Amino acid sequence: MVGVSTDAQETSDRFRAALDLPYPVVGDPGGTLCRAYDVTWPLIGRVQRVTYLIGRDRRLRLAFHDELRFLAHVDKACAEAARGADA
Repeated sequence: MVGVSTDAQETSDRFRAALDLPYPVVGDPGGTLCRAYDVTWPLIGRVQRVTYLIGRDRRLRLAFHDELRFLAHVDKACAEAARGADA
């Protein structure tokens, strides 16, 4: 699991540490990854808050979009990852 943020890498590292996330967060200040995943709002150019979880088999296991509840992304992704580990 990897997170992507449009913040600088140093900011992404602090965010990860503050929340004690069990996965890395990659800084993408130029928006290259965000454009590749087509998660930019068309009219305003801001990035949407979307979480994808891709399994070891390279299949999409979770696509979660919520602009307001940012901690729900962590909860959903970790729960799905744990569920997959039990399977």
